[in-house]
Amino acid sequence: MKINTEEIFERMDLHKIRHFILYGVESDEAYNLTYKQFLTESSILLTDRLRSLYKDDEIELTNATDEFNTALTVNSEIFTEIGMKAGARLLFQLLGKDD
Repeated sequence: MKINTEEIFERMDLHKIRHFILYGVESDEAYNLTYKQFLTESSILLTDRLRSLYKDDEIELTNATDEFNTALTVNSEIFTEIGMKAGARLLFQLLGKDD
């Protein structure tokens, strides 16, 4: 039996795999957006929310935005590192199998 690896990779959806790893259940959501679109949409939501909270104080708006961006950056760095470690462990497990 010949395995068509190209078809497997075409059908693979990283968003659904990520969702399953994080939550333990499959996601029915369709992810048709690019990473840039996801980031832009979430940024718009955050900016609108902060503007509504600090509509009369531009300095506080700037401070809140800076603090939030710092927190997101740290969060991103930590989860990127965790993801890299998890990916490396999975790769070593796969390479160690005698399939």
